[in-house]
Amino acid sequence: MSDLWKRGGTPAGKGSGAAAASADVVEKQNEEILGSLQSKIAAMKSITVQINEEVNEQNRALEQMQGGMGATDNLLTASVAKMANVFGAHGNTSVVKISGAVVAMFLIVFFIIRIGARG
Repeated sequence: MSDLWKRGGTPAGKGSGAAAASADVVEKQNEEILGSLQSKIAAMKSITVQINEEVNEQNRALEQMQGGMGATDNLLTASVAKMANVFGAHGNTSVVKISGAVVAMFLIVFFIIRIGARG
């Protein structure tokens, strides 16, 4: 009896030709869809690999930046310590004089840039 039943679920000899044709059409559609899905999976795999490479590259860049920031932090800490020693040795009048000079230089540069931007 197993050879009487086709993919369409009808006994052989009772409309099995239409059912077989319908089953073939469905099978072709399934194969087309399967091919489409395989190409989409391949595209997604490619995108995933590219994302992974980009993430690894960004991590390397961040590690390099972190190392650079650590070196800058050490340099600034040493500079501040040296300035504290200089200011501590010469008293508060040196701090006021140097601070005033820095503010004056900033204002001069600011006005020069502002006048140069107008002209």
